[in-house]
Amino acid sequence: MELLNKYFSWLQKDVPTGEVEKYPEINQNGETSVKGIFIIGDLTGIPLLKLAAESGKKIIDYFESNEEFKKQRFNKTGNDILDVLIVGAGPAGITAGIEAAKKNYSFKILEAAKKFNTIVNFPKAKPIIAAPGDYQQQSGLIINDGIKESLLDELNAQLKYIDLPIDENEMVDKIEKEGDHFLVVTDEKKYKALRVVLAIGKSGNSRQLGMPGEDLPKVFNRLIDPEEAHGLDVLVVGGGDSALETAIAVSSCAKSVTISYRKPTFARPKEKNAEKLDALVQQGKIKLMMESNIKEVKNDSVILSAKDGVKEIPNSIVYTMIGKELPTAFFKRSNIKMEGELSLTVKLQFVLLILVAGVIYFGKSSAELFSSFFGKMNSWTDAFANIFSIEFWAKFLLLPLGIIKIFSTGEIKIWNATEYVNAFIAYFSLTGVIVLGSYLLYKFFKDYGSQIKPNWQTCKYFYFIAVALFFAIVFFGGRYFGVEVLGKPQTFWYTGLYSLTILIFGLRRMKMKPTRYIKIQTWTLILIQALPLFIFPEFLFPYLGKMGALGTPDGFILTQIFPNGSYWRSYGFILAWPLFLSNIYNSSVTGFWLVFSFAQTFVFIPLIVYRWGKGAYCG
Repeated sequence: MELLNKYFSWLQKDVPTGEVEKYPEINQNGETSVKGIFIIGDLTGIPLLKLAAESGKKIIDYFESNEEFKKQRFNKTGNDILDVLIVGAGPAGITAGIEAAKKNYSFKILEAAKKFNTIVNFPKAKPIIAAPGDYQQQSGLIINDGIKESLLDELNAQLKYIDLPIDENEMVDKIEKEGDHFLVVTDEKKYKALRVVLAIGKSGNSRQLGMPGEDLPKVFNRLIDPEEAHGLDVLVVGGGDSALETAIAVSSCAKSVTISYRKPTFARPKEKNAEKLDALVQQGKIKLMMESNIKEVKNDSVILSAKDGVKEIPNSIVYTMIGKELPTAFFKRSNIKMEGELSLTVKLQFVLLILVAGVIYFGKSSAELFSSFFGKMNSWTDAFANIFSIEFWAKFLLLPLGIIKIFSTGEIKIWNATEYVNAFIAYFSLTGVIVLGSYLLYKFFKDYGSQIKPNWQTCKYFYFIAVALFFAIVFFGGRYFGVEVLGKPQTFWYTGLYSLTILIFGLRRMKMKPTRYIKIQTWTLILIQALPLFIFPEFLFPYLGKMGALGTPDGFILTQIFPNGSYWRSYGFILAWPLFLSNIYNSSVTGFWLVFSFAQTFVFIPLIVYRWGKGAYCG
């Protein structure tokens, strides 16, 4: 077990761990599942003040270039409808307001507390790091390095001569769609707007530990002034930057500081925080209790469960810096979908995927039975003529009864019973695919038909539909009717479609993120998939073999590498055993592939993984 733990630790190395937080589902423009509601700032999952401010400018720039928004502004039916309603008066929301004022939009900013409330609630003298340092800000609100107090002074100074319509202490309860605009309901009023921008950050309730004593008055979920811990025994619970910054801040005045975190490493701390913490740990001012959990808070102590057993340590004050829960209830009331949220349609799509897998898996092993039942086709003309005949569908509908009848008469022997069972499962899987697939296709066009435009989203969905239909033709034609598309086997088309998909979505990826790394990585993936995993085995090697460029029939290449014209074996140059089994597990295994596969899997790949990491082969 110890050896296994060491192996997994080596795999993990210094890669940070942490739970994946779920945010509202947004597209590349920050638009949520409710068209017209946008999200900017911390709520997009990027907790950097500078980038939050920039996102406020970008969203207004997007509105300015959006033709649909321009038409809606021009055709507004009432003066009480705002162009933009901004919810949240942090750096992102304020910047959006500044930019909206520059464009002469009618807008309002609603804030549940006070302007820059999150920064106001930072600990006293909290260091502010305006990361990324080399990023040139374009927005009207500039974020600089400093401390909490200096940042607030600078931000308020920048707004001194800008009159923004901010309503403070007004909490938004829900957002409803009403025709061509939104109705935003607060605890005081109702507002109408063409677009709603949510810049609320993670404004939900603080997470709870759920243990005895958490409600004692000495337990806090934020630090305002480090002096409040003067001369006290402090426990900080958490492993993020907030926890580390709290421990660092109180270490200069507290009697003792302990950090309790349930994992072996901290969750992606900022470099400066990690350096300060390491120095304070070395000085003995902070004690780390990694892989520990707080079990109970008492008046004068806390009980912790650690690797070496349960411990009770003296304690005067506890800071539970474990983050905030997103305001999911608000999103639900406003019909905004969260990442990973499974709607009924998504669940039905998953069922459809299982049914398709059932058709493929159980159908391929019972294909001969279906062929004998429906009869072999000589061409695609025969296949389509049969499919559109009454006789074919009569046979199809009566097929289960035929199988049951054979079972009841005892004609099935034990050695061929599996084929009939598989045929039975494949039949009902196919029926489910036809019914459920038709419903989902109908629902797709019903829900999104009016939104179909000549854009990437439309191309993507129609590409998926076209590939699914073509896949069905190739699979059923080759497996059940014995006819092939252009004389090519199913494997040719599967590999070709996969290569085409990698190419299309790879080009899209490079267009959306045109960084040098993304371009090199994506072109590498495209070329490896297109050349050695499709063009070489399907076109180049057969052509070279036919031309005699691969040597004589009794030469090394055509006897050891491609015996009997088996050019498909070249997939093994890229797909190592056991990803590609056919070069080893068949009756015509050659010495070359035996040696090459062993060296590839047990020598070459371990060496490159040891040298460059897992991504050297997998990535």
